Amino acid sequence: MTKIKTLKQRLKPEIKAKLESNDRKYSEVVRSLFIKLDKTKFISELKICDIRTLHSFSDTSLNNLNAYDIMWCEHLFDDND
Repeated sequence: MTKIKTLKQRLKPEIKAKLESNDRKYSEVVRSLFIKLDKTKFISELKICDIRTLHSFSDTSLNNLNAYDIMWCEHLFDDND
């Protein structure tokens, strides 16, 4: 049986790197987000404010995203393989 990875484990490397670089300046917010992602296995368990924070502190623009992209966050997370 395959173990389901946490969202923190599934973060795309470039997204994780951006969050880590912002951790120096915004440590409380970024660390809280990492704790949340480490306890969460499904994107559907995130709140809208979590997704907004994830975009903001990974310097990911929302301009070119549609509702599907924002809802499922495939641009932020790798598949659970």
